[in-house]
Amino acid sequence: MSKQPIVIVGGGIVGLSTAYELSERGHDVIVLDREMIHDSASCGNAGMLSIGHPPLTRPGVSVRGLKWMLDPTSPLYIRPRLDPGLISWLWTFHQHCNQGHLNRCMVTLCQMGWRSLDRFERTIDAESIDCGYRRTGWLDVVLHEENMDAAEAEAAMLAPHGFTHERLDGAALRAMSPCFTDEVAGAVLHKDSANIDPRAYTKGLARALERRGVRVLTGPAWDATGLERDGTGRVTGVVCANGTVVSGAAVVLAAGVWSTGLAVDVGLDLPMQGARGYHVQLDGMPGVPATACVLHETFIAVTPMGGRLRLAGTLEISPLDAPPMPRRLAMLADGARAYLRGIDESRASEHWSGWRPCLADGMPAIGWVPGVEGLMLATGHAMLGMTLGPVTGELVADLIDGRRPSIDLSMVEPARLAAAVA
Repeated sequence: MSKQPIVIVGGGIVGLSTAYELSERGHDVIVLDREMIHDSASCGNAGMLSIGHPPLTRPGVSVRGLKWMLDPTSPLYIRPRLDPGLISWLWTFHQHCNQGHLNRCMVTLCQMGWRSLDRFERTIDAESIDCGYRRTGWLDVVLHEENMDAAEAEAAMLAPHGFTHERLDGAALRAMSPCFTDEVAGAVLHKDSANIDPRAYTKGLARALERRGVRVLTGPAWDATGLERDGTGRVTGVVCANGTVVSGAAVVLAAGVWSTGLAVDVGLDLPMQGARGYHVQLDGMPGVPATACVLHETFIAVTPMGGRLRLAGTLEISPLDAPPMPRRLAMLADGARAYLRGIDESRASEHWSGWRPCLADGMPAIGWVPGVEGLMLATGHAMLGMTLGPVTGELVADLIDGRRPSIDLSMVEPARLAAAVA
């Protein structure tokens, strides 16, 4: 155990989960974030803990993306720009959109997913976090009958990893959830995942940390602007916008897309792009699904949260200073109407957008930065930050404590990325 604190940059689900694991093991921990906890990207998550979800790098996605990338209304939109970093990212992404890479990713992601649900349930019980957690799976809801076989085939691919599913025709689906329209052909129920209110969980976890004595410092004054290094090159702390240097035995970069700027301080050029996601929250719905859903043809995630309904989705790869696109926010309700009764924008109580950190090979980076002592990465989870946050925290804590992690980390170790220059 270190005498100095562990400094975590990032107060989203990954950073807070890491702080929780470390505090349980007796470490002194400080969390820094430029935003308030309730404004973090984790709070805008769809709320689906979809373990077994594949990475973005799937066979055919890069080719399909070429057709989508210039269409502002497509599920994946890339704002046109002459950016060498984006061009390099797209080429690396394309190289990883193959079956062999997907198979290797799925072994790691499925192991992480099962472990993460266990950590969610343990923490929720231990800290009495009221966040609507339900292990009721999720529905792949199919509008057109000709797509049902493909939806079931995707679910069947997870069977070797211990996952189960059930095919439902339209009548069985509407018996479960009358809110689905008569036009919906059916659904495939992925039985092993869970649903959650991400803002309620994230805020509850932050309160638990404060009870444990973890210092959670948030707001613009605590924005991390650089890394402090000693004469040997070891990272010894974080420089904040208010001029304070927060010293520590180790620094964990868990700041999502904002991790890239700090990594540059040690010569590490992370191949990461920010993909903006959106959600709209509808209140007072006349009926909501029995569990979370993905609308198969439109890629929109639908999650009931009490009497509210969260519609989330879209991937928009843009510069981080680009403004949100109202058209893409409107796509959520437009894309849900054919599937669900009562979708009405006048019920909207919240509109949100935030950045998902996407590394070029589709996998997160978890582990020590090679060649730079004292610096750990825990970033790049793309759309799976909420799902994999708790297990990431456990793995980071194992590495800091010098323990052998329970999961093979070869697919997520930072050494697979560009080598760091001390």
